[in-house]
Amino acid sequence: MGLTDLPQTDSTDKTFDRLVDIPDIDPSAYGSGLCRRRIRLINVSDTLVIGEVEDDFHHFRIELTHDGETILSAQGQPIRGPWSTCMDVGEPIRAIEGNAMSVRSTAIGGYTEATSNCTHLFDLTGLAVAHAMRDDRERQYDFAITDPVDGRYELVLWRDGELTLHWVVEGAEIVSPGAWTAAPLARRFIPWAEETFDLDTAEAAIALRRMLHISIGRGTHLDDVDSAAEHTDGPIGRCYSYTPEILVSAIRRKKSVRDFQNPDHARLLLADMDTRQPPHR
Repeated sequence: MGLTDLPQTDSTDKTFDRLVDIPDIDPSAYGSGLCRRRIRLINVSDTLVIGEVEDDFHHFRIELTHDGETILSAQGQPIRGPWSTCMDVGEPIRAIEGNAMSVRSTAIGGYTEATSNCTHLFDLTGLAVAHAMRDDRERQYDFAITDPVDGRYELVLWRDGELTLHWVVEGAEIVSPGAWTAAPLARRFIPWAEETFDLDTAEAAIALRRMLHISIGRGTHLDDVDSAAEHTDGPIGRCYSYTPEILVSAIRRKKSVRDFQNPDHARLLLADMDTRQPPHR
């Protein structure tokens, strides 16, 4: 199976155990594999949108209610995360409640600080807000990024089963395809993407860029530490669990990282999402 071949999506009516059905990650193999992620967004009704994100390290869910103009409630559910404090991230995302809906997935950045939230729940919630403004019932993003070889990565994104973006990155620059070589990956990428491309393309690109930050975790054996305070080269101050006041109480959730790179395992990403559907569906 090549990098640009989309893994299948399974569906099961039973919640499955990632610790049993998905293998543990092997950080010593970093440099020869890839990281995967899947995001699914569903407009359950005219006033309810749900979303989930799952990758090697994370699994979060958002249930967002709205009246078409205003965000009424944002209920974040942490399912799997690397630190004990990741289980508390449902509260800070509620700061967006009472604010305006938007077709831009990044609009919630004007309502609350991304750094005071779980990065992944924050991004997922922004995508859910934007999806609620669409007529489409569902949207699914699938991502893959290769481990770096001599500073070179390949990043792929599929939207609703269609290959949409395929970047080759060297260092901090996209070197292919040509339409993306001007992208400022290191800083101010979000405004550049939103000013340069249509909403759908910008949304996909912003989501794909996040994979550069996520995938490097494949080469870090965080199960060697017991607390985030011991991870001195971590993203200090850049997410909820790494804020100084939270960091001191963040305990490592060992064996929480799984390896979805094999297509047979990748097909299970969010395979049991339907088991968590709200009863008022």
